[in-house]
Amino acid sequence: FVAKVTSGSRGYVVPCNFVRKMKISLYFVTAFVVLITRTESARILATIFTPSYSHQVTFRPLWRELAKRGHEIVLLTTDPMREPELNNLKEIDLKGSYEVMEQHGASEVISNARGRGNKELLDTYMTALSKTADWQLSQPEVQDLIRNESEHFDLIMVEMMFPTHLGFVDRFKAPYIGIFSLDAISRVHRAIGNFMHPVVYPDYVFPFRKNLSFLERLVSTVIGGLLEHVYSYYFYRKEDETVKKHFGSNVRLLSQIEKDVDMIFINVNPLFHQLRPAGPNTVQIGGGTHLREPQLLPENIQEFMDSANKGVIYFSLGSTMKSYLISDELKSIILNTLADLPYMVIWKFEKEDLPEKPNNVKIMEWVPQQDLLQHPNVVLFITQCGLQSIEESIFSHVAMVGMPFFGDQSRNCRIMKENGLGLVVDRKNLTKEAFREAITEVINEPIYRKRVREVAELTKDVEMTGLEKAVWWTEYVIRTRGAKHLRNPIVDLPFYKVYLLDVIGFLLVVIAIYLYVIVKSVKFIFRLIFSKNDR
Repeated sequence: FVAKVTSGSRGYVVPCNFVRKMKISLYFVTAFVVLITRTESARILATIFTPSYSHQVTFRPLWRELAKRGHEIVLLTTDPMREPELNNLKEIDLKGSYEVMEQHGASEVISNARGRGNKELLDTYMTALSKTADWQLSQPEVQDLIRNESEHFDLIMVEMMFPTHLGFVDRFKAPYIGIFSLDAISRVHRAIGNFMHPVVYPDYVFPFRKNLSFLERLVSTVIGGLLEHVYSYYFYRKEDETVKKHFGSNVRLLSQIEKDVDMIFINVNPLFHQLRPAGPNTVQIGGGTHLREPQLLPENIQEFMDSANKGVIYFSLGSTMKSYLISDELKSIILNTLADLPYMVIWKFEKEDLPEKPNNVKIMEWVPQQDLLQHPNVVLFITQCGLQSIEESIFSHVAMVGMPFFGDQSRNCRIMKENGLGLVVDRKNLTKEAFREAITEVINEPIYRKRVREVAELTKDVEMTGLEKAVWWTEYVIRTRGAKHLRNPIVDLPFYKVYLLDVIGFLLVVIAIYLYVIVKSVKFIFRLIFSKNDR
């Protein structure tokens, strides 16, 4: 049998068995491609402990991209994306974590409305985090995951701001990447072998970062060391009990699991943060990984923005800090200042009513922040200086006035000011005059907006975006089964070898012996001389 194929005015004959063989070959090629695709895809367990939208949203583009590339992802999150088109992304909903944190006073710690002492604040917040971790691991869907003996993962990606979820690493015996929505904490930098120094690289909880005064150097060294000691020996030991409760008594100590980290992703931008020498297994993905193209604003917001002839000030204290929890005194100063300004104001305020609200202020419980900042009528962003908020403001070319409350916010505000992106006010000693002066200066002086544009352009001018780097290195760790060849040898050295204590001790002994011999020799010579003189 033959098949006649016509091409233009000429015809030629092809045997049917040849056509049949071509079809069979095509089937084999297709099957091979599918097989290769399935082989390259991996099962990934990702878990972000912190009940904070800003912590969760940073990595959403990464989960989407990995899912689109064929990887199967199980994601433990407090803020599910709920995108049904991502068929290979399974989300375990832990949004109840927010309620657990509230029950244990986390919001009051962040706002510190009652002016409590630092030790009480730390104890309260750590207790809230610990209770939340215990609640998360006790959820039925999480317990099913832990107890499923047939379950396996090729990679685990775990937020390391809080250690308890490191238990998943020991449970599934897989390589793991530590992820951070900001810079890594000092003990994780140390665990992966990055250079540490309390003066050059103070912990992010301190507001200072460079050109430290003597007092700041003292605080960074002594208080920083004490905080890490408390975190390590008090808090980690407490969480070890929680891990053994949910993962079994054979699980290793969290401090041991922490040292096995294969790679870390840190949301750090060299233009904004301090430069730090780091190994190739520390990947900087900062610069707005979570940013996207602006979308249309809701109609009520769009009308408000368009009607503001003199401009709009956007005021938000972020997703963790609740505006309604600030003190009445501070609230009054803010409202009185805003009332005297010629600008319209949108304030992200988490309650429906705000007594004594002036007419030029519109309160909203939720605001599409990225989209709003892109509106041309925005003249200023008053922010708590969360890292994601600063990134969004920079990419929207909006200058800022910072009002920090908690965590890394004071430091972020200081960095923002040092980079010429805006000014900072002290909420504890704020006056109407100081607040108004900061607002009017940032709006009226073009140097701030110009500097924001410069930083935005420099941030975009990179060889790879943060998302591209995160995807590439994630798949690299999967391909190399942990990228063990990138491990810094210093992390496997004992303390005394790292700091040359044995070498220093040996040299001190040699010097001591040398001095001893010299002293004895001098005494012996003098004794000989004087004994001859006596004769």
